[in-house]
Amino acid sequence: MRSWENRSGKIVRTPAGRQPSRRGIREVKFPGEYKMKRTTCAIALSVTLVTIGSTAFCSAQQPLASSPAERPQLKSIYSSSFDVAQLVRDDTRALAFVFLGTECPVAQQYIPKLNELQDRFRDRGVRFFAVYSDPSVEVHDMAVHAHDQDIALPAFKDVDQRLAEWLEATITPEVVLLTSDLKKVYQGAIDDQFEQRGRKAAARKQYLRDAIDDVLAGRIVKLPFARASGCLIERRKPEQKPADGVTYHRDIAPIIAQHCQACHRDGGPGPFELLTYDDVSMNSEKIREAIVDRRMPPWHGDLNPKFGKIRNDKRLPDKDRDLFVAWIDAGAPEGEASSVASQRRDSTGKESEWEIGAVDYVYRMPKPFRVPKHGVLDYQFFRVPLGLEEDRWFEAVEIKPGSADVVHHITLHVVPESKGKIDGLMAMAQLYGVNGNLGHLINDYVPGDSYNAKVYPRGQGVRIPKHSDLIFEVHYTPNNVREVDDQSMVAFRWAQELPQEEVLTEVFRKPIGRFRVPPHHPHYRVEDTYYFAHDVLIDAVRPHFHLRGKSFRLEIVERDPDTDEVMRVTPVLSVPLFDPNWQRTYELETPLNLPAGMELRAVGHFDNSDINPNNPNPDTEVSWGQQTTDEMFSTRFKYRLDRAGAASDGGTR
Repeated sequence: MRSWENRSGKIVRTPAGRQPSRRGIREVKFPGEYKMKRTTCAIALSVTLVTIGSTAFCSAQQPLASSPAERPQLKSIYSSSFDVAQLVRDDTRALAFVFLGTECPVAQQYIPKLNELQDRFRDRGVRFFAVYSDPSVEVHDMAVHAHDQDIALPAFKDVDQRLAEWLEATITPEVVLLTSDLKKVYQGAIDDQFEQRGRKAAARKQYLRDAIDDVLAGRIVKLPFARASGCLIERRKPEQKPADGVTYHRDIAPIIAQHCQACHRDGGPGPFELLTYDDVSMNSEKIREAIVDRRMPPWHGDLNPKFGKIRNDKRLPDKDRDLFVAWIDAGAPEGEASSVASQRRDSTGKESEWEIGAVDYVYRMPKPFRVPKHGVLDYQFFRVPLGLEEDRWFEAVEIKPGSADVVHHITLHVVPESKGKIDGLMAMAQLYGVNGNLGHLINDYVPGDSYNAKVYPRGQGVRIPKHSDLIFEVHYTPNNVREVDDQSMVAFRWAQELPQEEVLTEVFRKPIGRFRVPPHHPHYRVEDTYYFAHDVLIDAVRPHFHLRGKSFRLEIVERDPDTDEVMRVTPVLSVPLFDPNWQRTYELETPLNLPAGMELRAVGHFDNSDINPNNPNPDTEVSWGQQTTDEMFSTRFKYRLDRAGAASDGGTR
């Protein structure tokens, strides 16, 4: 057989000794079954589509570098790095790398088709990956885009564009199909819907699907190349702004004090201290990667600007982030140490210091709990009798760990008083609704979260019913240095008069048996719908998953009252990348006014794949359960009834 490329970039084949009769063609050689003669990829700009089309297959595949330092490096939305070979599982038969961008309109059009193809071939050994090669797209940008566009493919940043160079990709969207031994068998368009000078209402030729079918059937791919149309992959990196005399003591120390030292201090949960110039400069490369990827300071939620701002937003402002990166890139100059003391955060964690100010009573865990040096601990539960003979109202609360370096988080519950022990699965059953939702959650401790110390506005308060006990639910993380004793505590300031508004808590949960996450599924969708029985003012929202939680979105759904058809969906809160290690409460500056019966829809995604670094076992199906290796899907609301509301009977499903 002889192969020919016509003017539109299509490959046609004829028997040996024959040549197509059409003019404007050229012969293309195929050394072996899949390799083509190297050609120069010409690029043409289509004014009509405002898209770019590559006109030739960049043939003979370049060898994959043997040195790890020179091989393509892919960084996931979790900031974990992967070599291409790591993406091949035992059951993998093909890998499809789809090059995407955050702003290419053609690429956006293909997202539903790509999700459909992944679903079609996922159980047949074909793995799809979205690759972002544009150097201006950072990991956080990629995660937000994948979440907002509902891209089901695992997403990777192409570090230094090495994958695009190795596979000779130039367009978004362009797909490269490899066999399990990383041999290129197809490159180009997904289908023929978008051409260089136009678009069809629907595709007539399914290039990628047909190529995959050929590979799975053990056949030579009939059409190894079809010209892709879309947008050029940018090659120029954004210009770096000069540091312009930035120094540690004048410019960086105040940023560290404000945004980092609450955790990165002696006795804090951070893995190292950031109190001095030496601390920061010796960790500067780790810091650079963490703030560029927006992993630190840890913050994951975005509120629709229509509903105002998040009160306790811990994100590093862009100007501070850019200044920090410029300082590191300039060699981390120290500068004059004239005001070091005033720039260091005073956060000793002493029991006498309460952020809520004066307190009326402090309750501690009954006795210290010994946290081992190493290991993984189940959640621990500690009952503290209150001895209240009448209801008490508090206007301020603060939870404080006894040993912050081993306390990952604390959840504080109120339950009916009892002499019985509360522990393990029985504790989870009481607190989280299996046996009638006996627990009433009142506050949390999460490192660095301002909601740890909550002072309610004048006239608001939280009621603790008489004859109640406190339950400390504590997640410990050994520090790998030494054994530590912890005796965490909570302080209350009682309301001096009966509050005009009661602050209530409602937790909506996806019930037992209502979802099952398949093995290796990278983007399993779960929905739940919530209604409140009365007009409410929502002050704070907290989504909750376990280890496989990937993303979360809360929406207001408006329906036609006659047909029940969805008329409008308005996003409220978006968490593009959920982190089980930082389960935040998102407090709204302006309360969300929600009429009675208005539909709230929570959309969550689970990542049960091997790409998820928190996943304990991607080979197993996962359902609702109380262990961290099981899963949950819930949303907690802090809210008040509006003045027209009735008694505090909370929400309904």
